[in-house]
Formats: sequence, structure tokens, C-alpha cells
Amino acid sequence: MAKEKFDIIQSTCIPIQIDNCNTDLIIPARYLASTTRDPQFFGDAFMHDLRFDAEGNPVADFVMNQSDYSEAPRKGVHEIIVGGQNWGSGSSREHAAWAIAGYGVRVVISSSFADIHRNNLLNCFVLPVIVSKEFQQELFDSIAANPQTEVKVDVPNQTVTNLATGNSEHFDINSYKKYCLMNAYDDIDFLLSNTEKIEAYEQQGEATEAKEEATACTEATKSVPENTLPAPATKADLAAAEKIADEEKTIKPFRKLPIDRSLTKMILFGFITLGIYNIIVMTKISREINIVASKYDGRTTTNALWIILLWGWLTGGIASIVWTHCICNRIGNELQRRQVPKTFGASDFWGWCILGALIYVGPFIFVHKFMHAMNHLNADYNQKG
Repeated sequence: MAKEKFDIIQSTCIPIQIDNCNTDLIIPARYLASTTRDPQFFGDAFMHDLRFDAEGNPVADFVMNQSDYSEAPRKGVHEIIVGGQNWGSGSSREHAAWAIAGYGVRVVISSSFADIHRNNLLNCFVLPVIVSKEFQQELFDSIAANPQTEVKVDVPNQTVTNLATGNSEHFDINSYKKYCLMNAYDDIDFLLSNTEKIEAYEQQGEATEAKEEATACTEATKSVPENTLPAPATKADLAAAEKIADEEKTIKPFRKLPIDRSLTKMILFGFITLGIYNIIVMTKISREINIVASKYDGRTTTNALWIILLWGWLTGGIASIVWTHCICNRIGNELQRRQVPKTFGASDFWGWCILGALIYVGPFIFVHKFMHAMNHLNADYNQKG
């Protein structure tokens, strides 16, 4: 779903005064079999069986088909739904939140929400706002009196205001979700924004462990009788020790890289997470090849996240093809440099993924070979550095 920063949202509203409006009303169960994530598809399915009859004709009595409320949401118009009590009850299907977001709604106001549906809305960049029953009824009355009534939702200050009466209420929101909405971050975006802090914390932890080990070693040495301690080290001994330490520092990897990736995992977890797992894996691989090879070939592979989410669609997929060609070529060169008995390269990409698409299974064979090549490369790095 589209990710847009939340600040102050001021808009006319769609009043859907249905108590216990369950997820089956929000989106009928037959749409759950779809494998697409096209926002337009789910937006068209929003409240479908209340908006249309069995022949597909608009139901004139339903609020969304009335002239005052039929216009699709846009900036300042129908971006807010005022719903009845217990909005989103029933099954926990996330498709209901997809439908609301796909239709273009940014805020749903109610006196109560089903917990799972409320969290699904937040994950789809739709803000659920809980108000008192009295304020909820006031909003319905104001909109009934004047369909052009605007409501202002101030996310930074966590207030919702009926501009027709001037009355306002405070609403609660989890501080983490508030931060994500105001910065247009999903959970992955939030983690990536803190990459430097996470790496600094890991390095600090390793330094602390080393200090504790040194302290423990010193305390253990104090408990040993003096006549059993070794003679003081000479300058030659220290020089030799420093040389060994430098060699070990060069050889020892900073961290162990994964060697268990497979086509099965890519298919299974990719299906379960709607492709998010695959994006994470490719992002990690683009970082791992830099860890393994950059000090030898002096090159840097662009983070896969930027290619997948930005440059790929901006260039009509050309950037993704070029990126995949380059990383396959780089993996193959590094395998050859390390004398790993595994053949892989850009020709596998063009042969299996591009031309092999004609026999359907080609791309799957490519992913299998790609994952195994990276597993071999990471295994060699874990052993030799």
C-alpha cells in the first residue's frame, strides 16, 4: 500500500453508520483467494456487496452511492471514514485493511475497533482513531446536516476536531506506530533507518566482551603462584605475537555469514510474507558480497532494497536486470578468485532467468543456483575470511 507521511489530515468524511461492521462487509470473502496486491483491485472491492447488487448495479440507498459521498477519496475529500461502533469485527483478514487503504482512505474514526483489524490498519498506513460515543454521534449529526463538514486529524498532537462545532478530542496511538506513520516507515524501513545504530551496538557489545575476557584473564593470573608464571616476554616475543595477531585479525571474519539459503525457503517464506522475505534476503546478499569481495575487487554492489523499491520501477525493470547481471558476475569472479569448486556467473542469469523463462522453470533453477553459489562463497569466507 502507498506510504505517505502523516501530519495534519483535514478532509470531508464518508459516514458509514453501521455498528459491528465486520470484515466480511468491508471486503467479501471471495476476494481473499486473490494473489494480487494491486491497491486498485482491493479498493474496488471495498464494501462491494453493500455498494452493488447481484447484477453489479449501484445500490442507491447505500451511503457511498449517494451524490454527496460517491466521489473517490483525494486530498481533502473523503479521506476520512466515520464508522459505527466495533468497526472491523469478525475474522482477522488483513484484506479488509488493504481494501480501505486501496480505496484511498487515510483515517477511520470510531468509538471502538476490533484489535486485530486496528493493527492491520496501522500496518497498511491507515490511522484508526478512537473517540467517545458522544463525539462519534456529534460527527454523524454534523455530516448529516452538511455533507461538506470537514474533520481535522492532528497526528503530532493526537487530536481530532469537528470543524463544524469546534469540538475536539484527544486520541491514543502507540508511540512506535506514530513515529512510523509520521515518517512513512513500515517495520523494515524503521530497521534500515537504524542500521548504523544497530551495527554500533553490535561492535560495542564485542568490545565489552573482549574487555571482560581480559579482566577475567588478569584475575586468573593473580591467583597463580609467582614461581609458576612464565618469564617476561622479550621484544622479539612481542613482535612475533603482534604479527600473529595481525594475521588472525585479517583472517577472522567480522561475523559468520549464512550458508543455508535455498530455493525452498525463498518460495515458502516468500509466499507467506507476500514477497517481503525475498526482498530482505536479496538486501542481505547485496551487503554480504561487499563484505566478502570489496577489499579484493574494490567494487561495491548497490543495496538491493533501492533497486527493488526505487530504481527498478523508475527504469521499467532495466536497473534490476543490470544489477542482477553485475552481482552474478561478481559472485562468479570471487568464487574463481577463492578457487571454490563452484561455477556461477552472469551467463546463468541470462540463460536460466531470462531465456529460461520460456520454459517456466528456468527462473526457479536460476534462484537455486544463485543461492547455492552465495552459500559456497559465504562458507569460504566464514572459514578463511
